Amino acid sequence: MKKLFFFAAAMLAAVSMSAATITFDADTLNHKEAGAWSDGYIWANSDLVVTLNDPYAKIKVSANNCYFGDDQNQIKLQSRIQTGGKSDSKTDIEGLENTINITVLKAGKLSIAARTGSNGATDRNIVVKQNSSELINHVLLESEAIKVAGLDGKDPAKETNVYPILSCNVNVGSVEISYPVNGINIYAIAIGDIEAALGDVEAEGAKAVKKMIDGQLVIEKGGKLYNALGAEL
Repeated sequence: MKKLFFFAAAMLAAVSMSAATITFDADTLNHKEAGAWSDGYIWANSDLVVTLNDPYAKIKVSANNCYFGDDQNQIKLQSRIQTGGKSDSKTDIEGLENTINITVLKAGKLSIAARTGSNGATDRNIVVKQNSSELINHVLLESEAIKVAGLDGKDPAKETNVYPILSCNVNVGSVEISYPVNGINIYAIAIGDIEAALGDVEAEGAKAVKKMIDGQLVIEKGGKLYNALGAEL
């Protein structure tokens, strides 16, 4: 049964409220082992819905500190989705690919904080498609990281790796993230700029139940009903 996890709207006070960022932490870290997501998992906020499609029990979530941004602005993210293998289809049944699917509720810039799943790999790419259009096809390399001093609280002179954030313009509708060569790690997804969405979150939300009511997919969670996009009915 798929689970629904809503991030609260509250953000850190010093951060812009313009971005709706989804990070992969809080209660999801209770499910670190591959296979925990084989029946799916959903995160949602006002701008997008992120759904894992993991029929082959590859994906897991793990804690990992990493900085993303550029030489002027950086954000520290603390956990990630590890896809655990390439996107592929082992049968002719549609929808059995290992992918991450996004329902975009607000058109704009889609931002993704991602790294390769292997520090030594030079061929692992992330592909982002909307409809038939390929919006991103980027090889994720450790060598893309820049060195920024002053991020280490114990040693201000120490240089820290800061990885770039990928982005593309998207319309309202469905977007697919795939990884055709092998596994990658995704730390955050946002409409707009990725901001520090690590403040107030619902850490142990009630599990959701999906059901059909009058022919409509409905999600029941915490005594309330939501549609498939996370809007309360």
